Amino acid sequence: MSQREEKMPNIIKSPTRNLTGAWNKISKVIAITMSLIALYTAAFGTFPTYFQRSIHLIFVLVLTFLLYPFKRYEKDQVKISDVILIIFSLLSLGWVLINNQRFTTRFAYVDPLHLLDYVFCILLILVLLEANRRTMGWPLVMTTIVTIIYNFFGHYIPGYFSAPKCTLEYFTNHIYMSTEGILGNVVGLSSTYIIMFVIFGAFVDSAGMGKLFIDLSNALTGKQPGGPAKTAVIASGMFGSISGSGVANVVTTGVFTIPAMKRAGYSPEEAGAVEAVASCGGQLLPPVMGSAVFLMVSFVGISYLEIVKVSIIPGLMYFALVYLFVDLIARRKGMKGISQMEIIPLPKLLRENGYLLVPIIALVILIVRGYTPFYAAFICIVLMVLVSFFRRETSFTLSKIMVALEHGSKNMVAMGSAAGCVGIIMGIVTLTGVGVRMSSLILRLSQHNLLLTIILVAIIAYILGMGLNVTSAYIIGSVLTAPALVEVGVPLLVAHLLVFWFCQTSNVTPPVCMAAYAASIISGGNAMLTGLKSAKMSIGMIIIPFLFVYSPIIFTLHNTNLLEFLWFLITSILSLALLAVTLEGFVTKHIKIIGRILTGIASLFLFLPNVYSKLFGLFVLLLFLLFYKKVTYINKKYYIK
Repeated sequence: MSQREEKMPNIIKSPTRNLTGAWNKISKVIAITMSLIALYTAAFGTFPTYFQRSIHLIFVLVLTFLLYPFKRYEKDQVKISDVILIIFSLLSLGWVLINNQRFTTRFAYVDPLHLLDYVFCILLILVLLEANRRTMGWPLVMTTIVTIIYNFFGHYIPGYFSAPKCTLEYFTNHIYMSTEGILGNVVGLSSTYIIMFVIFGAFVDSAGMGKLFIDLSNALTGKQPGGPAKTAVIASGMFGSISGSGVANVVTTGVFTIPAMKRAGYSPEEAGAVEAVASCGGQLLPPVMGSAVFLMVSFVGISYLEIVKVSIIPGLMYFALVYLFVDLIARRKGMKGISQMEIIPLPKLLRENGYLLVPIIALVILIVRGYTPFYAAFICIVLMVLVSFFRRETSFTLSKIMVALEHGSKNMVAMGSAAGCVGIIMGIVTLTGVGVRMSSLILRLSQHNLLLTIILVAIIAYILGMGLNVTSAYIIGSVLTAPALVEVGVPLLVAHLLVFWFCQTSNVTPPVCMAAYAASIISGGNAMLTGLKSAKMSIGMIIIPFLFVYSPIIFTLHNTNLLEFLWFLITSILSLALLAVTLEGFVTKHIKIIGRILTGIASLFLFLPNVYSKLFGLFVLLLFLLFYKKVTYINKKYYIK
């Protein structure tokens, strides 16, 4: 391993402070207490709505101002300005706790407000904006500010996007003193479902599951051509499904997988791209699928299990396409697999460390049996601690448990502060009716054409994803665009799945592609070229969602028989495979331009939903196979001569 690769884990800078002394101890105590409260509510039931959400947001804001400096990457200690912001956070949300009974029983928009209601409403908005600026940068902050300005001054805008006039009293009622704004469903889910799975992810990480996933993947695919990249696809997909963050997953598993891919023969850009597309794809793959899926449960009104069931096949199709890209690159470059000496045999691996998989298996079983994900995650955390005692090397000591609890809360900080700002945006969307107007505008531009409507939604979701994290982009995108999809006949769940998938694309597609940029830092490759390669490998993220609407690959949502489902599934998979062959220009040898044109045409027509189009695609595929065989025969004959 090169000197550069040995230092790889230190390249990614943390935006948080390196606290020392008393402040470090205080932050640890606060973080651990936050996780313990979450575990308590999962086991014994949640607190009253306003209390539950306020106390969660207090912990989030206090940790934000302790951990994140005013300027990013500065390592200064806590300043007086941070203490003032913490006091403001405690005052604005403490007012809700003190007046919990009044907030719960009052007649919204009717009962008069107190002066302090106005003061603390404004104060809370300001501290949320600053918290988001520190944790996530300016995009969500500017979006929130523009939304607030639109709420108060939108009535001056003439024409289609004119908003109704809104007073400060009505705004305070809606945004601060009801569950339609800051303390709405987004913060509610953040304080229950999302934090539990973030804590679960911290325990999974502490137990060494990331290394286990890599070892398992090596045992399954390591000896194949390009084995390290195939290991990265499988391991990062599995770990990403649990961690729920593409960029965090790149940093966690990428420091192991990317150097291994480079040693196998992948270029730095290819290695970074593989890790980025696999890590981000983890949020599309059950059983966990990141935090946005819990919001989807709330928005669509169906069970978590139903969303998981319909997401299995599309998620596997995406990873199969990425795996094929990796395989074609490896074969084109003549790569070999990992040495047998580097691979732990699967029976030995399962015998020695298989017990660590028990909580993951239990999670799936509990969800299938109808337990809420909130409670299932709690049970699996307890189970993770218990099974860890099977071996001394993995056992959870008290200090290790405390570290996992601490990391769980600290990993929750950015999402928690974002939830508050997203609550403001969603509250203003309902106040102004801009969501309905946006959907109407989409329908007017598309002329109620289904394909054009989906394309417009994809563009909007991609733009939102450029500035926001996936969860925030999905929330705003679904509010603004999902009604338009429903209006043109798309089922509600499918509409939300479309937005959810499209919001992922900006993580791996230039010009932003944060996951690809993070991977390029580890690989040492060109950032933009890594982004371009990741865009190619993740093309399934863009085209597979169209199958949700035009084919019955989501079997349970279409009135179709099993044979028809299998026909569409097989032809769709074949189409994706031919697309990869077209883009790479390789099967078992390089394909000339005529062959790539034929595979491209076959891929397109096999993708189309019409039966005759698919039959024509099969015919073109047959022509390609005959052409490919003929060229191969001529080359062999020439070689013999």
